[in-house]
Amino acid sequence: MSDSIDFSRLSTSWLYWAPLAGLTNAQVADVHPGHEIRFTSDDYSVHLRHDEGWWIIDTIDDRGQLHTDTAKCTNYELVEKYLIWQWSSTARNVLRRPRLGPNLYSLGHDSNVQFLPIKEGIFELRTPEGRAILMEPVATIFSHLMLKSVDDIEELVKRDV
Repeated sequence: MSDSIDFSRLSTSWLYWAPLAGLTNAQVADVHPGHEIRFTSDDYSVHLRHDEGWWIIDTIDDRGQLHTDTAKCTNYELVEKYLIWQWSSTARNVLRRPRLGPNLYSLGHDSNVQFLPIKEGIFELRTPEGRAILMEPVATIFSHLMLKSVDDIEELVKRDV
């Protein structure tokens, strides 16, 4: 990857949603500017890295356990959509705001997104704009977000907060 990525919107989002989700000491560490970044807290962390044409998300849970390849996306815009959705969903749940995911899940797969099984419970979602590899039920929910703009997703998740 030759182009450097601007992580500012995602960093701002992390610093907004993490405290609302009850995470303490939220910070951002740009490990390799434009290519790798860590969103950390005392309770949960996300490591985003670019490798062989994919943006890969690894997480560390509240027990310090590393979960590699939690999600993979072929472009940075999909990563922004995915992480903003995940972080906001956690915060909305903590804040006891209406949950948005169950409604999207109840719609089934978005018919405008190709949905290919990779292995049990893991799917590759394909659109002309990019691909994502996710576990269920997140894959079904995210199929409804892939074709939305980041701005539209941010507007949706900030309602009632």
